[in-house]
Amino acid sequence: MSPFFFGTSRRRLFGVYHPAQTSRATAKAVVLCYPWGHEYINAHRSMVKLAGVLAEGGYHVLRFDYFGTGDSGGEAVDVTLKGCREDILTAAEELLDMSGGESVSLVGLRLGAALAAEVAVAERGLVDRLVLWDPVISGPDHVEAMFRAAANMPNGMGPPPLRAPEKGGGHEICGFPLTDTQRDQIAGVDLIRLVPKLPRKSVTLVTQPAPAHERYLEAVGDAGAQGERFLRITDRAAWHEDWPRNAGMMPVDVINRIGAWMA
Repeated sequence: MSPFFFGTSRRRLFGVYHPAQTSRATAKAVVLCYPWGHEYINAHRSMVKLAGVLAEGGYHVLRFDYFGTGDSGGEAVDVTLKGCREDILTAAEELLDMSGGESVSLVGLRLGAALAAEVAVAERGLVDRLVLWDPVISGPDHVEAMFRAAANMPNGMGPPPLRAPEKGGGHEICGFPLTDTQRDQIAGVDLIRLVPKLPRKSVTLVTQPAPAHERYLEAVGDAGAQGERFLRITDRAAWHEDWPRNAGMMPVDVINRIGAWMA
């Protein structure tokens, strides 16, 4: 496991490279695409575990922080969905250069899954496999869920506080700024419209059922109904900290299922 910085001086990104752990490893590469905001914090341990499982399975793995998040450059108010998609592409190109591969797989969680899907559709010649883990399907539903999470934090329930207009406006969501611009961008996410264009080798894994999943499954068609491209798995939500009862627990079943599917 090797942490490093990549990208450009203006858009400095932080990543962690997990080299393939098998002697028979070929140049197989996978980029992990994190959720956003407080879901990133809660999902971090699970994503690290997934990186290890994939590396043991013969994949060169890169997990990284979008610009304005984690240890990458920029501020939280600088985050845009367009910028995140560009960061995924930069990470993919960096990993291919490091591993010597010609194509890359993307594994995304929550909003990271929606972003990964958009990149996979735009970069058909580059992305060969796609895993969507509890993806954000409807942007408006996700915005509503964020506000609901902010209003039900264990350390003080109540409406999320407003942010000053000179600081981008919007609200504070579980300790992270959500500017009006960011909110509008997230509200525009529509994964269902992308389903017909997704790579042939793609799968969606769902642990937490939502109303949008029925519409999504209908768009996936027979392959989803037969369990080939849509899997319901009973496991905990990687992005939600069930505090204090299940704090720190990881969805091991989902992680192992992703590793098996990628194999």
